[in-house]
Amino acid sequence: MPPKALVTGATGFIGSHLVETLFAQEWEVTCLVRPTSRVKFLSKLPVRFVASQPEELQSLEEAVKGQDYIFHLAGRIRSAKREVYERANHLLTRNLVQACLSKNPTLKRFVYISSISAAGPSLPGRYLDENDPCTPTSEYGRSKLRSEQAVQESWDSIPATIIRPPNVYGPRQQETELLIKIISKRIVPLLKEKGEKTSLIYVKDLVEGIIQAALSSKTKNQVYYLTDGKGYSWRKIILIMKRYVLKESFFFPLPETIIYFLAWLIDVLKKAKVIKSYFGRKAWRAMTQTRWLFSSSKAETDFGFRPKFSLEEGIKETVKAYQQQRPKAS
Repeated sequence: MPPKALVTGATGFIGSHLVETLFAQEWEVTCLVRPTSRVKFLSKLPVRFVASQPEELQSLEEAVKGQDYIFHLAGRIRSAKREVYERANHLLTRNLVQACLSKNPTLKRFVYISSISAAGPSLPGRYLDENDPCTPTSEYGRSKLRSEQAVQESWDSIPATIIRPPNVYGPRQQETELLIKIISKRIVPLLKEKGEKTSLIYVKDLVEGIIQAALSSKTKNQVYYLTDGKGYSWRKIILIMKRYVLKESFFFPLPETIIYFLAWLIDVLKKAKVIKSYFGRKAWRAMTQTRWLFSSSKAETDFGFRPKFSLEEGIKETVKAYQQQRPKAS
C-alpha cells in the first residue's frame, strides 16, 4: 500500500510543490486547508481535502487519523501582529501535535517545516549550524521557534523532524516572480556588492530533502538546515536572473537609493491601509544589512542530502516556468 501523508499548508508555495512530488511518487495525500483557502491548483490532483482552523482540535484529530506521515508547512509568513503569528504558527503546531498524540499512536514521522527566522541572523564570518543558539529578531521568527518547542516537547512520544529552510526560490514563489516581472520590464535593481548575505535552496531540492528526512531513521528528533551549500550576495542573484530574463539586451539600472525610497513609500501606503506588501524598509534592511548564512553539513552526513540544482540552473528553470505561464500577446 502507498504511504499516507497529511500536508498542511498545501496551497502555499512549498506545500504545493511537495504535494506534486508526493503524488508523482505515488503517495496517498490528504491536504489540510483553511475553509477560505483557494485550492484551484491542487484540485487538478487526486488529493483529499480536510478543512480546519488552528483552534479546532477535533477536526485536526480527524485529519491525522490513519496517516503515516505529517508534513506541517502551514503558518503565517507575511507581516502580522503577534497574536496572529501566535494563532497561525504556534497554536496550530501545538494542536496538531496534540491531535497526533491522542489519535495517531502509530505515526511514522511528524515533519515540521520551520524557518531560519527561528534561528536568527548568522554571525560575521561564519555559517550557523544546528548547535548554535537561536536568537530570532522578528515576531515571526519567535513564533516559529515557539512552534519548534511545541514539537520538541513531545519528542519522547512522537518521532519528529524539524527542517529550517533558508530563502527558497522557484516557480510560484511570489517575490521571485515579482523580481522576474520587474526585470522583464528592463528595470534591474543594481545592488552594491556586499559579499555573501544569504543561503538559498531551489524548491525542488528542498522538497526532495524534506521527503528524504521523513523516510530516514537517522533524522528522528533532529533539527536540520537544508541549503544548496553556498552563500550569495543579492547583487549576484539579481544579475544571474537578469542574464536569463533579458540575455544581453539593454536595461535601466535601479540604484539602491531609489529602492530604499520605494521601501519607505510602501511602508507609508501600508500604514494607510492602501496596500498590503511584505516588502518595506524592515525587509530591505533584513535583506541587505543582515547575514542569513547556514550550513547543511548535518543533513549531508545524516541522510545523504545533496542538492541537484545550482543557482544558475534553478533560476533558469524558474524564469522559463514564469515565461511559459504568461499570457501570450495576441
